[in-house]
Amino acid sequence: MKQTNDSFNRKHMRNIRNKVQEELNMEFSRKSRKSPVMRAGIIFAVFAVCLLTITPALAAEIPEVYAVLYALLPETAQFFKPVKMSDTDQNIEIKVESVYIHDEKADAVISVRDLSQDRLSEEIDFDDSYDIHTGFDSVGTCNQIDYDAATRTATFLIETSSMNPRDLIAGKKLTISFQTLLSGKIERIAYPIQIDWSTIPDTVQTEQPEPYNETVLMIGETQVKIFDEFVITSMGYVDGKLHIQLYTPRRHTYGDHANLYLSGEDGTKVNSNAVYRGGYNGDPVLDREADYIDYVFDLPKEELSKYTLIGDFYGYQTRVEGNWSITFPLEQS
Repeated sequence: MKQTNDSFNRKHMRNIRNKVQEELNMEFSRKSRKSPVMRAGIIFAVFAVCLLTITPALAAEIPEVYAVLYALLPETAQFFKPVKMSDTDQNIEIKVESVYIHDEKADAVISVRDLSQDRLSEEIDFDDSYDIHTGFDSVGTCNQIDYDAATRTATFLIETSSMNPRDLIAGKKLTISFQTLLSGKIERIAYPIQIDWSTIPDTVQTEQPEPYNETVLMIGETQVKIFDEFVITSMGYVDGKLHIQLYTPRRHTYGDHANLYLSGEDGTKVNSNAVYRGGYNGDPVLDREADYIDYVFDLPKEELSKYTLIGDFYGYQTRVEGNWSITFPLEQS
């Protein structure tokens, strides 16, 4: 679920703030709270730029202006946002097919169609790149419900509801933006991984990288290549628990992820706890480190010989970057 008043893409906020500061010759402070007068002044300045140059409706089409206006007054931003039932980028069309309103809830069916190639598949993921913008506090979900191979069209159900059950949302507008499409899902389930448990060291070098400061193995070299996308780079015991470090070099691009567990001769299953180093923020060094994950097992070393390491591996084959945005009124269709 996403709380959509927080769904504004913060990773672009610095660029947006800089552009607005340059245009308005103003300085924003992220640490201090704006007084009502100052806040009103900022809003007036944004509108002044719009009114002196273009109409508010057209201003809402300028990403920087819309982003600032939405961050300050989401209901006003949505009011001026022009209706746009479909959008095409990279020769892929995203289109609103139907909308159903019931009380404080809205369901929208959208289609995603490849107009020229065969890049879509039965299972598509937006890689958490979609944002739902409303003029009211809300939560929303997006799930694929169909795929038509003949027309290269995937269908999704967008479910949105106001956090206030007394809200009347009919007649308002909803904007959904997308930046990434992943398709061609890969699944390798219950894949056995051959490990010589006798080579597992009792002591290993560890570190506590920011921001989580969890104890993980130092980044190592290739020890077991499972697939090109999944490589074990270090193993060892830390405070009585087995750590297995998995390197996933395509994780930030193709959504590669895994689940490692131990399977005993008698059918016993020992699950792991995945410890992450961090997320992706655009820093090449930190981003590469985030591709390493420690899978931690609470199992004594003397019992390892009774178990086989098993992995479930997931990922996608195709990634399409774009900029799609649709805006539609919350009316029965």
